[in-house]
Amino acid sequence: MRKIIKRRCDCTFFIEFPFLSERTKRNIFAFIPLYAILYLIATKLHLLLQIIIYQLITMRIAFVGKGGSGKTTLSALFSLLIKEKNIPLLVIDADINMHLPELLGIQEVFQKEMHISHPDAVKAIKTHLKDSNTRIKELSHFRKTTPPTKESNLIFIDNKDDVIINSFAKKNGDLPLMIVGTYDTDDIGASCYHNNLSIFENILSHIADKNEIVVTDMVAGVDAFANTLHAQFDLLVLVVEPTKRGLEVYEQYKELAISAGIYDCLFVLGNKVRNESDQKFIENHIPKEKLLGFLKESEYLRTKDQEGGQLDIKKLEPENIDLLETVFNKLKNTSNNNQDRLRKLWDLHRTYVAQDFIKERFGDLTNQIDETFNFNDYIKE
Repeated sequence: MRKIIKRRCDCTFFIEFPFLSERTKRNIFAFIPLYAILYLIATKLHLLLQIIIYQLITMRIAFVGKGGSGKTTLSALFSLLIKEKNIPLLVIDADINMHLPELLGIQEVFQKEMHISHPDAVKAIKTHLKDSNTRIKELSHFRKTTPPTKESNLIFIDNKDDVIINSFAKKNGDLPLMIVGTYDTDDIGASCYHNNLSIFENILSHIADKNEIVVTDMVAGVDAFANTLHAQFDLLVLVVEPTKRGLEVYEQYKELAISAGIYDCLFVLGNKVRNESDQKFIENHIPKEKLLGFLKESEYLRTKDQEGGQLDIKKLEPENIDLLETVFNKLKNTSNNNQDRLRKLWDLHRTYVAQDFIKERFGDLTNQIDETFNFNDYIKE
């Protein structure tokens, strides 16, 4: 039996319910508007709660590990998870191999001039960040540890008009990606990749964390400890394979993290885990409180490795998505304070500029530190 039921909203429904009485139908449809209103309110409240919670997040996460461990894939998957949550983010590819653009679906080619380590880009970025900072006498005095002051320009990820992001990031929708860059042919045998990372350090130190997340695919190995990078993240996720070499990298990172005072920020994620034996191997060597979980053998990721192209997090196995959520929750619950991070940078700056070659070439650069500058107060303004 076909009935045309009209409601006050002037919507017309063609409904076939031969097993319901006319009275039952009237009762059901009398409550539909109420249910719809309640559902709408609940949805809006949930969205508002998400916004409030996420506005408390001001986090930076770096995926680290030896070459081939899978940190790039995990960096891409985690970035896509954050994008799905509608949290503002900035992704930075600091790996010399630069595979993130393809995995994140960024089709447009990064010209060399857009690599942030390109000489022209370095000059433009430093000029913008310096702004009217009188503590930096010349652009050459803007070193990798130079901290921001009240006179500096800062980078705001959630500002659609931010000069640095608009100039040097390419986007897939609301997902912006910067790349540090790789060796140029002129650099072979004449340059160290650490030099390329210096401008990355400047960008990190001048980001005004408000309600966004920075995700980084870090340079392979333990090179993050050769500069300030290790101190500029709230969470370092070390990607470890179930191999002897993988565990050796963990021991190196552990020793360096303890020496640098950031062991609390270091956690381990097992990758390429095929079976229970692989899982046990990692569990037997990594403290339980430091182990976030395991990315299990993935048919989808293996196929994508062979085919290439953009990753689709919705096609990832549920247990592996759960692992990414675990990483997110760990990041979300990690204490973060912009001013504490700035104080660490001040200490590293004092150590760096105390070296003889710096003093001989540039003089005393300790006066670049403005101890009256409060990062947290500046961001609130």
